[in-house]
Amino acid sequence: MKKTITFDLPPYLTVGQYQKMNSYKGDSNFEKLITLVSAVTKYDKEEVGSWDLNSLKEISTKFQNIASPDKEFHSLIEWNDTLYGYAHMNKATLGEMVDLENLTKDFETNLHKICAILYRPVTNHNFESLSFTVKQKLRMVNNSVDNVFDYYDVEKYDSNTRKKREISFKDFPVHILLGAVGFFLGTVNLYLTTTLSLNNLLSKKETKMLMKHYLENLSENIGAGGGLSTSSLTPTFLTLQETKPSRMSTI
Repeated sequence: MKKTITFDLPPYLTVGQYQKMNSYKGDSNFEKLITLVSAVTKYDKEEVGSWDLNSLKEISTKFQNIASPDKEFHSLIEWNDTLYGYAHMNKATLGEMVDLENLTKDFETNLHKICAILYRPVTNHNFESLSFTVKQKLRMVNNSVDNVFDYYDVEKYDSNTRKKREISFKDFPVHILLGAVGFFLGTVNLYLTTTLSLNNLLSKKETKMLMKHYLENLSENIGAGGGLSTSSLTPTFLTLQETKPSRMSTI
């Protein structure tokens, strides 16, 4: 008799699930499949390893729409009933940058900690009202402004506050975080290029070429209105779909 396996189909992949999916570093495709299925279901790897291969493949297929997040950058997102804002590096403190540098040395393990630095509660905003785009049960601000970073402030960075909050960010949507990381790296590169140019450490031609390269990368991550981006970068597995209601699935 075939075993009945019941699980939820979540609307998006979380940071914690992404970390579990990427925790296996070996070469066994079967072990990779077990790790993936365990990450996106409520079952541990030992239980999943006892299932037959066809069941594993069928479950993997059911999760293919969330298993590979397209990276999206959103400067403002409502998550767990709190409005969070991307902490732009032009207002970053030295402590903030040092912590980011140290945490990125083990990027996947510390992904939730990085998330707690890059996204912090909004303490003030200058919008008369907020307009939201709803996708995958997430609410992203999409007000159309020239520079969204001039319109809000986030909580001042404190490492102790971050440490208390970081575990909760394992439930944060990973496609939003990966988009923010891409934006952050592009911003850093652009900043460094400008600094080198101002200090005459690059020629005008070299500066122009590098600026063009970084600006093109940034333009792929930034969309219209509220810093919203829906650009699709290289996916890890497959592609995220539009919002679908959470439902139970049985095989």
